[in-house]
Amino acid sequence: MNRREASVMVAEFLRSCHQRSVRCVRIVHGKGLGSRNRVPVLKEMLAASLAARKDVLAFCQAPAAQGGGGAVLVLLTGRERR
Repeated sequence: MNRREASVMVAEFLRSCHQRSVRCVRIVHGKGLGSRNRVPVLKEMLAASLAARKDVLAFCQAPAAQGGGGAVLVLLTGRERR
């Protein structure tokens, strides 16, 4: 995906999680090895996007067994704080 596609997909995914009262999710963005200069474009975009959202309490890189540097764990607020 490019940045725009990924941004829309993440927003839809998080909206769906809230509707289903899911509080903790893993987003796999990949390590960016296929991008120009091997820079993790989606990883950087995702971090900025998550930091700006009011419905995200916290996020961090996933442990190695869950994707490591290619994934993020996200803790979401409950439905009432949307």
